[in-house]
Amino acid sequence: MPRRVWMWTLFWFVLAAAAIACSHRLSPVGPGAGTDTRPAAGPVVAGKSLPGGLELPACGERDTVIYNAEGRYSFLYRPACKVSRWVAYKLTRSDLAGAADRSDAFRPDPRLTSLGWPSATDADYKGSGYDRGHLLPSADRKCSREANRATFLYSNMAPQSPKLNRGAWKALEERLRSLTADYDTLYIVVGTVVDGRPRRIGRGVAVPGLFFKAAALRRADVFDAVAYVMPNEAGSLGGKRYADFEVTVDSVERLTGLDLFPRIPTL
Repeated sequence: MPRRVWMWTLFWFVLAAAAIACSHRLSPVGPGAGTDTRPAAGPVVAGKSLPGGLELPACGERDTVIYNAEGRYSFLYRPACKVSRWVAYKLTRSDLAGAADRSDAFRPDPRLTSLGWPSATDADYKGSGYDRGHLLPSADRKCSREANRATFLYSNMAPQSPKLNRGAWKALEERLRSLTADYDTLYIVVGTVVDGRPRRIGRGVAVPGLFFKAAALRRADVFDAVAYVMPNEAGSLGGKRYADFEVTVDSVERLTGLDLFPRIPTL
């Protein structure tokens, strides 16, 4: 089956499955569940355990998950694609309570260089027709200049259709920020779906066929959850809004092979 046909077959299967079961999850947290202090399972970086967090997907022992202390996010990078598989982070009102300007300081991530991994550069995106799409949005780190600058590393970017980046995806980012008024903490995982033979720009930067975002929303001892999958092609977006791409967390797990929010057993 041609790769593009396969990708769209999988995408529409996920949406169809989600249409059957799509709902926000509202579940009480049992004793000892959903604590945010457990050490991360499996991977370490430079001999140091990752800061434990409910936002982290389950990781294998061979996964090199990197933590960015300035931006307070973790990511799993794919050197062969020059994009991250996922970025995981927390979002609270305090992250938005600041006046840090958008830095636009796009640059390679020195953490990748230290591991001998390749990074995308400005030249890869120039003239490609794709935006440098943030995984962790710049506007989610308004609290300080350092935190905002950390979102402009190329490890936090992926080639994104301008129509998606400036349309439904942007609206989804704004929607999640608005939910900080109703929830104590949002635990967010955002990532890319890259097929076996992806389109590439520049010097080998893979173009994701799909983007996904899942969030566990915490209010006191109760969790809610939302998830979305969006196609990375302008022709497939039409006039659809972000809400038209809502799916279940389970659907995202089936699509990506990830185990999301493993430390929240009620989800």
